[in-house]
Formats: sequence, structure tokens, C-alpha cells
Amino acid sequence: MTKMKNKEEKEKLKGRKNKKHFILFNNGGVISATTPKDWARANQNKFPKHTFSDADNTPTVAEIENLLFSHGFSIIKNKEIVITYNYKTI
Repeated sequence: MTKMKNKEEKEKLKGRKNKKHFILFNNGGVISATTPKDWARANQNKFPKHTFSDADNTPTVAEIENLLFSHGFSIIKNKEIVITYNYKTI
């Protein structure tokens, strides 16, 4: 039992490898939340180099976030989640 507890404690200290990413945005006066990939699918026109036909032709989370940053979005992150939001419009 002690080994299991130590392993769990070590995992907690390392933090999460795959953080959860969310986007908060003003949706007609309502603050909405979605994932970066879902946001990109809804805004495919902003990614003309991607066809969205499969995982290889869909932008990465980093690509999506870089586009959002260039449009005035900001970021908050901790060990478990990353939230990208447009502070000016929320």
C-alpha cells in the first residue's frame, strides 16, 4: 500500500502531461466555453491550410492558440488547465 501511495504522490508532483485546454469567448453577450479543436472546427475559414478531414489535416492546439493570441486573446494556465480568453470582449 505504501508503494502505491508514493507512486500517486510522485504523479501529483509531476503535474499533468496533457493539460485540459478551454477557450472562453463572448458569444453574442453570453460567455461561452469550448475546446480549441471544436472552436477551430466552427471557424474553419480562419485555417485555410487545413481541410479538417482527419487528425492530420486539423490544426494543433498550439496553432489554434497562436491564432487566438494574434487576435487579442490572453491565456491563464496552471498545472491542469489552460484557458484562452478574449479579455477585451468578456
